[in-house]
Amino acid sequence: MDLSRILVVTAHPDDEVIGCGGTLSKAKDKGSTVKVIIFNPGGSSVKEVKDEATGQVIRLTELDRVSSFLGFAHESWALPDVIDRRNVVRRLVGEIRSFKPTVVLTHAPHDRHHLHAAVSSVVTEAVWHATQLYYLDLGAPWTAEALYYFEVWDLFTQPTTLVDITNYIDKKVEAMKLYASQIEAFPYIIDYLKALATVRGLPANVKYAEAFMKSPILQEIL
Repeated sequence: MDLSRILVVTAHPDDEVIGCGGTLSKAKDKGSTVKVIIFNPGGSSVKEVKDEATGQVIRLTELDRVSSFLGFAHESWALPDVIDRRNVVRRLVGEIRSFKPTVVLTHAPHDRHHLHAAVSSVVTEAVWHATQLYYLDLGAPWTAEALYYFEVWDLFTQPTTLVDITNYIDKKVEAMKLYASQIEAFPYIIDYLKALATVRGLPANVKYAEAFMKSPILQEIL
């Protein structure tokens, strides 16, 4: 997994920390350039805030803090759902060709959250389209080394890739704590992160790891 330029596409702020925060921290420590695209701030999960717009401001402020802490650039697209699929795919193709990632990380296709699954689907399509002679108004074709899916709540039974994050679990936890509104909404989340990382570390004989599934959408060319 070439982590020198990573494009992460997620449904909401905090998905990037839950799914791959340790991997991002490890990559940044080795000099990687990381960009995170958020589809929707998701203000409705902020407790005791009735107005979703106010909740979104809170979550985007938290995202700013996390991005500074972990050292990644980020954009929020304010897309609560994928309605105009073609335009969303085109926008993603443009991002891929502009940023030129070595790897793309996003949600797993089997994720039961509707926006997680929708993001996974359009990212998968865009990663492939970016390699082809389509949408040439968006730049020259670009082929990432690979597309990997991460897990948030719906877990992999047989992940293809494990990343040792033993030295980065504390940074992952601290990043998650910066999403204070989500700690309040899901008070068990820190225990969940550490427990899942422990389970993922067992097959690799390391203390903590993150799991990924490599997408078959891109063929390996030898």
